[in-house]
Amino acid sequence: MYLPWTVKYKPKTLKEVVGNKEAIQRFVEWIKSWEKGIPSKRAAFLYGPPGVGKTVTVEALANDFKMELVEKNASDYRTEEAVKRFAGLASQYGSLFGARRIILFDELDGLTGTADKGGVKAITEIIQTAQCPIVLIANNAFDPRFTSLRNHCLMIEFKKPSTTEVLRYLKAICLKEGIDAEENALKFIAQRSEGDIRSAVTDLQALAQGKKHLTYEDVAWLGFRDRQETIFTVLRMIIYGKTCDGAK
Repeated sequence: MYLPWTVKYKPKTLKEVVGNKEAIQRFVEWIKSWEKGIPSKRAAFLYGPPGVGKTVTVEALANDFKMELVEKNASDYRTEEAVKRFAGLASQYGSLFGARRIILFDELDGLTGTADKGGVKAITEIIQTAQCPIVLIANNAFDPRFTSLRNHCLMIEFKKPSTTEVLRYLKAICLKEGIDAEENALKFIAQRSEGDIRSAVTDLQALAQGKKHLTYEDVAWLGFRDRQETIFTVLRMIIYGKTCDGAK
């Protein structure tokens, strides 16, 4: 059965997450601070480019700490009513099974502009009284609409992993798949991904699946991956472009 390698080799523990060790350590320390009582910041805001491991870090931490992860993305909480229905009670009470709970609002960028019908305001209100950790994730945490929200959050930036870190991850996948890959071929894929781990793994699977050997010639035609942004970010870049070339 076909299974994307991004799913097959998705990190299950924090030790398996590629790069961003300092950001992960800050996140872990914040989670541990809940054991001593409610910290000054009841929410953590993880931000950075797509594909660098923000969401998978939260999921891996929940596994490591045996926490119940309650997860939603932006399309599920556009309105104030939807946010309160999803996270209102969940943020005040523990799990039925005694596990500690962590609430994740993913893809927060999707709530900017007209898509936000009271969602950001409701999230801000819930954070102020939350009795469990709340995590927010966005590519751009500095959208003006998040100004009030940021004041209540521990801001943790995730950066693009180095080519060396991505290369090491690709090597590990090839080893598990029984693929003899030339190092310069894997390095080429890692460089073309520009720090986007998901892109690198997707490209590796497209180029190497079903093969026993992967050479530089097999990958040399690979161009730089098109970077994808949410429609909200794209429209904002066009509307606020200072020149025609900039908007283009």
